[in-house]
Amino acid sequence: MLAKAWVTFVHPPLGDEAYYWLWGQRPDWSYFDHPPLHAWLLGVVSALGWSLFSLRALAWATLLGTLWVFWLWAKRLSPENPGSWWWPTVALYLASPLYFAMTTIVFHDHLLIFLVVATAHCLLVFAEKFEAGHRDFRWLYAAGVVLGLSVLTKYNGALLGLGMALFFLVHKPVRAVLRTPHPYLAALVGMAMQAPVLWWNLNEGFASYTFHISERWGGEIPLDPNPNGLSRYFVQALLWVSPFVFPAIFGLIRKPLGAPFADRARVLALCIFGISTLTTTVLSLFVEVYFYWNIVAYPLLMPLLAGKMRRIWVWALHLLYGLTIAALLTVSTVIPVSTLNGRSDWTLASTFGWPEVAARVEALKGEHQIGFVAATGYQIAAEVGYAMRDPDVVTISPRHDQYDYWFRPEAHVGEDALIVADTRFGVDYISQFFEELVLLEEVPYERFGYLIYTPSIYLGRGFRIPADD
Repeated sequence: MLAKAWVTFVHPPLGDEAYYWLWGQRPDWSYFDHPPLHAWLLGVVSALGWSLFSLRALAWATLLGTLWVFWLWAKRLSPENPGSWWWPTVALYLASPLYFAMTTIVFHDHLLIFLVVATAHCLLVFAEKFEAGHRDFRWLYAAGVVLGLSVLTKYNGALLGLGMALFFLVHKPVRAVLRTPHPYLAALVGMAMQAPVLWWNLNEGFASYTFHISERWGGEIPLDPNPNGLSRYFVQALLWVSPFVFPAIFGLIRKPLGAPFADRARVLALCIFGISTLTTTVLSLFVEVYFYWNIVAYPLLMPLLAGKMRRIWVWALHLLYGLTIAALLTVSTVIPVSTLNGRSDWTLASTFGWPEVAARVEALKGEHQIGFVAATGYQIAAEVGYAMRDPDVVTISPRHDQYDYWFRPEAHVGEDALIVADTRFGVDYISQFFEELVLLEEVPYERFGYLIYTPSIYLGRGFRIPADD
């Protein structure tokens, strides 16, 4: 927890964190990359001001919510002494690098994780009551609502819904509910909650769906298998979840825990784990699958694995592994570990030095008559906009992103602009949009004698729209 607090209050925003924060400053029905719920909530917490605390406050709120649900499970898994089950669950969960990282930074995943465990809890309470002869469908509809919120957070929340459907089919004691209209009505409630996303896409030519189905893969649906992608995916899963929990997962698959709530939760957790893992595994054969795409697969397993991992040495290795990764991430809040090794990790390095860049941009705005500030990539634009507290900073890039829906090029023809670029996202593409592009200065960021990151500021004279753009 100390490492999480340090990262929260010290590490500058990652590019995507700043990007999503700026979404919250521009409320809309939905957004290009993701559904809108997370952005809406960031817009609400921005009332606390622009600070690292307000930026990451939501991650702490959803973490506490997740741990509270784990407590409710611990009271059912170990009624006589819930603390003896809950504390190992918390340790197991937070020592997984995947969940340490994704419950600290404010990507959409922290909210999705909480909604996954909250949905599962509502469904398990319903199943518990149904098996006892009580037809209390309110918990089933609550599960449908929270499921709807999870898909309104991130599209892979739909994998949770598929896992729930499989649960009704394979868990005999609740199979009879499929002969009633209630599970279908609850599913319709969750689907109806996607109306804002559908409305936005109807008005924007189904841009989000096109992006995720084809555009992000080069404009077409990939059909050629790539075995290397599968191996990379498995290695990433092993390292990010922790190699020391997978034997316990296999043990949970082979054998129930032997208590009613535990075995009911086991079936649900394995249904969701199976659907999500199978889907992402198949995808990895054709496209690059990031480790966190399968994030819905594991959180429900954590409270159950706490009762499966019996060997002290396995616990010790898992905790040591998690603490080591947490320590490396903590060091990277001051200087990227890769920099100390003589290599450059752009994702981490590009988070440093933006207050200095923002100060120079503000000073240069006073020296030049400019119409707008732009950047050559969406992460750069987000970092500049966040540091300047200016949601009007835009990007001009060949990559389709949310800024395309905020920036109206025709309104800026003839204007001069300040352009922020770096060595990864240079000015080759953006240069065609100006009569002249002049390098004004570089703003290198150094720490402990190491050069970490060097963004550049250009003056673009005479903005124009290329004929073929």
